[in-house]
Amino acid sequence: MRASAITTILLMLMMSLGPAMVASAETAPTDTVYINEILVSPNNENYDGTDWNGDGSMGTYNDQFLELHNPTSDAIDLGGWWLDDIADDGSPACSIGWGTVLEAGAYIAFYRSWTGIEFDFWDGDTIRILDSSGMEVDSVSYGAEDSDWDIPYGYDSSGNWAKLSDGSPTPGGANDQEWGGANHLQGNCYPPQDHIHRGEYVLEGRVVTMESEESIIDDGRILVVDGIIEAVWSASDVTPAAAQGVVSIPTSGTIYPGFIDPHNHAKYNIIPLWDHGTDGWDNRYQWQAEDSYQDAKDVGCSLYDSSVMRFAELRAIAGGNTALQGSSTSHTDTFETMLARNIEFYNFGKDYIHTKVTELESDYSGQHIKDGNASGDLDAWFLHLAEGIDESSRAEFDILVENDLLVGR
Repeated sequence: MRASAITTILLMLMMSLGPAMVASAETAPTDTVYINEILVSPNNENYDGTDWNGDGSMGTYNDQFLELHNPTSDAIDLGGWWLDDIADDGSPACSIGWGTVLEAGAYIAFYRSWTGIEFDFWDGDTIRILDSSGMEVDSVSYGAEDSDWDIPYGYDSSGNWAKLSDGSPTPGGANDQEWGGANHLQGNCYPPQDHIHRGEYVLEGRVVTMESEESIIDDGRILVVDGIIEAVWSASDVTPAAAQGVVSIPTSGTIYPGFIDPHNHAKYNIIPLWDHGTDGWDNRYQWQAEDSYQDAKDVGCSLYDSSVMRFAELRAIAGGNTALQGSSTSHTDTFETMLARNIEFYNFGKDYIHTKVTELESDYSGQHIKDGNASGDLDAWFLHLAEGIDESSRAEFDILVENDLLVGR
């Protein structure tokens, strides 16, 4: 979730002149619903975390939350209102469920497990609420790399937006009171389903099924219903009943299955070859430390530019890859502009997938990997491993084995 260039510059200036915490309003509103508290960095069970929403899981993917408060004397119907992070970027907005009424003086918490909205620790973020017409009602912000574990942002006793370093999260209640437990008012919120193709059609063309080397249907037909392939057959065969009367599209081409690229750095693929002027290195940590690598990486490629990501995905699609690992997990404001699915996010089904691109340390426990594997919930684990020619690189595989992290996924 990244701000525009101007907003980022202003944020950096404000952080250099004063506290890292910034906000769009100095004091809490009194005439409408407002964001009273947010938690950016909830701790997990391996570090004495708290299951704030009581769903049996704890940590960033479940317990990041924003809390709304109604300071007025009247109940307010929030149904159809929108929750979002930074405008025109970040996570997809989500629509509050119909019939969500916030009584006078009440609090309601919306958790990431429902909203799907990711609060960005690394670059800071702006959290917003909008009414059903799309007009912004309130917003709050925090700075890059500023949030602390289980320390919320919220309005303090003086009514000022701040990091509440002396307190702990209090979802569902006032910030200056003790937390009342997970049995508090929680809201439902539904993201747009713009990644799902609706409708049905039949594709006509030469179909390469990939079942075997010679498995090709020259006069092939493919029935697609709501983005899912329901049937594949030859025009010389009997048309399936489900395809009767369905509109048919002659492609005049060859149709392949969509390939999955199991690991890539899609944006970096547009960078020119790096002329590093050396004979190479013993491991990947050495070349990553080179200033010339950072310079090469920055040439013509802003890591957080969504247009660059779209171009990278266009190249992937041209090569037959319809899904990528290593695509964007942050710039997901809408998937209408995304060409390839990201297997780590909800437009691929929100599978339980973990990644680790940093160094595999000898004391790395990876408890979330072990737990997910033991429960059967873990679908995949992607990691950089043994990238080099020296002993330290080879030893990374030993670490994987010795720490019981060589799992079936």
